[in-house]
Amino acid sequence: MYKGIFWCYLTCFDDDMFGVTVLPVKVKCDLSGNVLEKAEFSSKSGDNFNHEIEWEKRKASARICRRHTYNHYPRGRVEIKNGKIKIFANPVIIEEADAKESVVKAFELEEVKDKISWIADGSKHYCFAVDAMSGAFLDEEVDE
Repeated sequence: MYKGIFWCYLTCFDDDMFGVTVLPVKVKCDLSGNVLEKAEFSSKSGDNFNHEIEWEKRKASARICRRHTYNHYPRGRVEIKNGKIKIFANPVIIEEADAKESVVKAFELEEVKDKISWIADGSKHYCFAVDAMSGAFLDEEVDE
């Protein structure tokens, strides 16, 4: 299992086939939240990642990061502490079953799905560009 941050967007696989893609920044941990591998955290708290900083780090290797700002797509955070799993995310992610399932798979949380608390955060912190323009992220396809 992993904790970390993520973005969600649609990827076009064929002329009429779309799928939710999760771009994660994650670190392996146990159910108590103890990190099991080396990680360089960028969050103010020092125990997770910061969306803006991590997006900038990926600009050299990910075209999607060069084409848009860190807040272009809906995003969220997976926290694991003391046996509890909380996923904070823009409500548009939580409202989409495919998006939620993609996050669970990306962070390898299938075995603990019943322990996940999904927390919709519609605050400015998780606001994204398409949302701010009255669109929904599932209306925009991405060619990585």
